[in-house]
Formats: sequence, C-alpha cells, structure tokens
Amino acid sequence: MKIVSLLLPLGMLLGAVTACEARTPQVVNQEVSVRLEPAQHELSGSSSVRFAAGTGAVEFRLSQGAEIRAVTCAGRPLPYRFTGGVLTAELPKSGAEPTLTIVYRARFNDPVADSPGASEDPSYGVSGTITGQGTFLGDSADWYPVPAQVPTRRTLTVTAPAGTEAVSFGRRVTRETRDGITRSTWQESHPVGALSLCAGPYRVEDRTVDGIELHSYLYPENAALSGRYLDAAERYLRFYSGLFGPYPFEKFAVVENFFQTGYGFPSFTLLGGAVLRLPFIIDTSFPHEIAHSWWGNAISIAPGSGNWCEGLVTYLADYYLKERRSAAEARDYREQLLIDFASLVSGDNDFPLTRFERRSDPSSRAIGYGKAAFVFHMMRSRIGDEAFFAGLRQVVRAHLYDSASWNDFADAFSKSSGKDQHAFLEQWLTRPGGPRLRLVEVVNRREKEGWSVAGRVVQDGADYPLDVPLRLEGEAGNVETRLALAGRSTPFRLVSKGEPRRVVLDPDAEVFRILTQEEIPATVNSVKGSRQLLGVRTANCRAGAQGFSDLLASFSQPGTQVVSEEEFNQGQFGDRDLVFCGVPRTRESLPRLPDGVQVDREGFTVAGEGYTGTDASLFLVLSRPGAAGRVSALYQPLSEAAAAQYGLKITHYGKYAELVFARGANRIKARLAVPESAAAVLFKR
Repeated sequence: MKIVSLLLPLGMLLGAVTACEARTPQVVNQEVSVRLEPAQHELSGSSSVRFAAGTGAVEFRLSQGAEIRAVTCAGRPLPYRFTGGVLTAELPKSGAEPTLTIVYRARFNDPVADSPGASEDPSYGVSGTITGQGTFLGDSADWYPVPAQVPTRRTLTVTAPAGTEAVSFGRRVTRETRDGITRSTWQESHPVGALSLCAGPYRVEDRTVDGIELHSYLYPENAALSGRYLDAAERYLRFYSGLFGPYPFEKFAVVENFFQTGYGFPSFTLLGGAVLRLPFIIDTSFPHEIAHSWWGNAISIAPGSGNWCEGLVTYLADYYLKERRSAAEARDYREQLLIDFASLVSGDNDFPLTRFERRSDPSSRAIGYGKAAFVFHMMRSRIGDEAFFAGLRQVVRAHLYDSASWNDFADAFSKSSGKDQHAFLEQWLTRPGGPRLRLVEVVNRREKEGWSVAGRVVQDGADYPLDVPLRLEGEAGNVETRLALAGRSTPFRLVSKGEPRRVVLDPDAEVFRILTQEEIPATVNSVKGSRQLLGVRTANCRAGAQGFSDLLASFSQPGTQVVSEEEFNQGQFGDRDLVFCGVPRTRESLPRLPDGVQVDREGFTVAGEGYTGTDASLFLVLSRPGAAGRVSALYQPLSEAAAAQYGLKITHYGKYAELVFARGANRIKARLAVPESAAAVLFKR
C-alpha cells in the first residue's frame, strides 16, 4: 500500500473505488438448462439470454474447456469468438430485445482430496466436479455462460439420472422423476452473483415457515438429521430476521456435500457429511452460514473496498450467539481473538483490513475474520446496541441485492448514532496491526479516606485515540473506569476505600490490541504462526517421515526444516520454535510437562488415564523457558496409523495446548492459563 493512502479520509479511500453508476440492466432474462452425466464427468447445456433493446457487443465467461455446439440469435447462427474462457459476440441491431442462445458441452472433474481437512483453502482447490458420488459446480467453475451483468430474472432447469436430485439458487418451481430422469427447475426473484449447483442421491424433506420454503437435501446415511437441521434453520432465520429485516430469499436449504465444506450460498448452505454429524455444528457453523444469507449473499462486497463480510458474520454468529449464552463465553472468545492474532500475525504477513479479500492461511484468517469481528464489537460498544443494529438494518435497506463497502457501514453507523464514526473506523481499517499497550510507573498510596493508585498507560509504536477499560481490584471490591488515551502516554488515578490487590488494563478484552509475549499462552496456533519452525525426528517418531511432513504442512508450514535428534543435540537451533516427533532421548530437550502429563517411549498418561498400544496420539505445546515467545511441541502418535488418522485434525484445535486423540475421536483438549503481563500490576502485601 502507498503511504499516501493512509492519510486519506475513509470516505475518499473507499468511496472512490466503490461508487456505482446507475444504469439500465442489459441482461433482461437468462434461462439455463443443463443435463448432468456423472459417468462421463460431463454436462450438456444450453442458455438463452434476452438483452435490452439496443445492446451491441456481449460477453460471457464459460469454462475454457467447453465445446461450443452452437451460438444463435433469433434462430439464426451468430458469429462469435471463444478464447481463454471468454465468449464474445455482436448482436444484430434491432428495435426488439434480442435473445442469444448458446449450446455447449463441458467436462468437470477437479480431484477431491481424500483428507482435505487440514487445508486453509475452504474450496480445497475444487471449483467444479461431476461424479457418481456427487456434483459440485461452484460460481468460479463457469459451468454455464455467465454474462457480464447479473440478469434481472434467471431460471435454471437441471436433469440428471433418476434419483440424482439437484439444488441451486432461488425457489424450486418443479421437481419430478419420470422416464429414468430426475428434473428440477429453480427460479430467482432477485438474482445475485453467478450460479452454483449441487447434486447427489439425496433424500429430500420440505416444510414452510413464515412463507419461506425450507428444504433438506441429505445423503441417505444422514437423512435422519433432517428434522434437527430444519428446526434449527427455522430458529435462526427468525432470530436473524428480527435483527436485520426479512429473510432476502425465497427458500433456505441445508444441503450435504460429498466432501467436507462449509459454504453459504444465496438460499442454501452446503455442509460436508462429516461436518453435519458433528454435534456442535448446528449451533456454530450452521448459524454462521445462515447469517451469510444477508451478509455476503444478498449484499455482496463492493470491489476493491476490503472484505467486511467474514468479520461481520463471525461477529454476528460465532461471537454474538456465545454472548447471548454467557458473558464468560463471550469474554473468552474475545480474548482468544487477541491471542490468535498475536500468535499468527507478524510484521511480514500483516496488512490492513481494506486489503483483506479472502483467507488463504492462518494469519489472513486472524486478520479478516478475527480483527474485523473485533472492529464491529468496538463499534457496538461505542454506539450501543440500538444504534448498532439500526445501522445494520439501514445497510440492508440501502444495499439489498447490491454491494456495500466499509464506508457504507461507516455512513450507516454515523446516521444511527447521530455522531460521525468515519474517523474511528478509519484507524482500524487502514492501518495494519493495532495498539500496543502497557502499564508503567504504577504505585499505590495509603490516604486518609482509603487508597489511591496512579500510573500511566503507554502506547508503543503508533498511537490510537481510544477508550480503554481499567479495573482496580481490592478488598473493598472493584473500581472500574474507561481511560481516554491521548498520545503515547496517558496518566490515570483510581481511588479505593480498601487496600488494592491488582490493577488490570482492559480486563475483559473489550479493545483490540497486540498482546505482549508474556500474555500469549503456548497453543497450536503458536506453532502455526511461527516464523522459525524446526521439526525434530527422534528415534521414537512413529509418524514416518511423510506423516511428520504432512503434519507440518497442515500447520501452513510446508518446507519446514526437519533434522534428526542427533543433529538437534549439536546445539545449533536454540533460537527456533520446535516440534518433536516422538519422545527425545534427552528429556531436557523438552520443557517441564504440565501436571498430570507423563510421557515415555511406549505411551503417555494424561489426567490419570494411560494410553498405550497403537490407537492414540498426543500433541502438547509448551513455552520454552529462557526463550521469550518460543515454544516446544511434542507430537507422539503411537503408530503410523494413528498419525494418519489424527495428525491432520490437530490444526483445527488452534487455541489448545494439550490434545489427546484415541478411539476415533478427540478425548482431551485443554488450554494453558494466560500468565500475568504488562497489562496487569499485582501489588505486594
């Protein structure tokens, strides 16, 4: 980013690149018809597109491997050019609305990984695949002719071998099986984006709630889950409609994918079978995808303005539902966002939120999902619930079936709160990182009426104007205030009737800030965020060389140097973060193990339960004494089979330091206590 861009007001920075000119839609109507042929990984299709009168040159995206059978206008062949996945043609001049028809055939067979669970890429590299197991054709596969402009109306008809049910955007107009063919037609009142299509041997269940058609399309082995998911869909659709306004689509469907995804599309969500069966998904990932119905689907991200969508949905689903259940859960979630950012993001991979497009690795997720969610939390704390949710409803009213930018949210929150919020948002959106805060020169003094505590809050690096909570804990209870930081150093004074025990900066993690090394517990994310990771294979490593490499790659650390225990003991790697595969012979190579954890070369014991044999795996992350900010991890699968079964799951437990897998599942997941830090001062008595 150019330095000058940091000096621009937020409205200039974002508004200039997101302004849209009002214009008459050129694509009046599109009808798409495809026939799936799973045995050949192919589809045959045709699309008729009606344009506004006077339209001349037209352009479509279509899979560059497609075979064009015919391009016609008013039944007559039309010259066209098809190269590099782009089809262009010149419509004949006429006073009527011309209709162009494209007939084509295309093959889609992206390979689906057997064990995709460790990837940060939510698509696993699959944009389009047609198989006997299932069909997934995403909006980037260009599986039908995609015009340069979203049509005003759009209809899709899908035919497939009998028993293969299809799902796409819009309302299901027809569904039938006859003469060995299953056919369905889908029609959109308000088309958005490019179409996606899924198909498989689904069991289908339907219901209608508040005028919204609800469907489940699940494989036979998971069909019994239909009722639970439809009940949850009803519950969350009503909840979010109360917050944002009416649900923006004709239907909502929960659809099972044949590989493990968690997608939110306009009017349906696509979840992998293993994901569907996880008991917590129905109250975590599922509402997240439903919230995307408004944010990201009915309202898209304005090009070039930064992806606000993932942070907002993370806040409104993953976080807000926890807050409604428990203040303690909400505080833990906010604190974990700060820990994740500090563990995963450093100067060489940080960037401002205006540059976030999509997650590609753990650090980009910590920025675009975690930091952005925190920005929305701080805005809500700043203006209050009434103004915050009124601002969201205003964005929905103004931008439904269109796009929105960060600047549009700043406008809405300014209007709903009655106070300009652009400058506040600008500092969080246009700067990488965040404030670094610490308490200094803190002293307590006995006075006539009690005690006083004075000190300063110092900002290291760039300063942020913000209000930070302070809490004085003592015998007479807590004294709390919000300190308005001004510049690099801000003095404070708190008074208590009883003797103070501790003063804490931002005790409930209400402000986004960069934690100090002392505040960051060792976790799996500490390994994923390491800039200097070393793998050490001991003689006791039972993962195999490839299994250990796969583990390191799953942490987004491909190409990590791996040495033998003998090479490590030569003492050349003391400044690195370490992952030991197997128990080292020299036990001093590992930090002191937590209470209740014992390891030896044949197995391990955690929380009083011993694990031996072949079906178990331990992963333990510990801070390295004498090496500030460095960690040592112990990976101890008890067999190569255990490494293959459990190793790639570890990356999904980023906030934990102690993990045990056995008998096919995770058995123990534990975090280490967050230590005292520069953000807290404990008074000696």
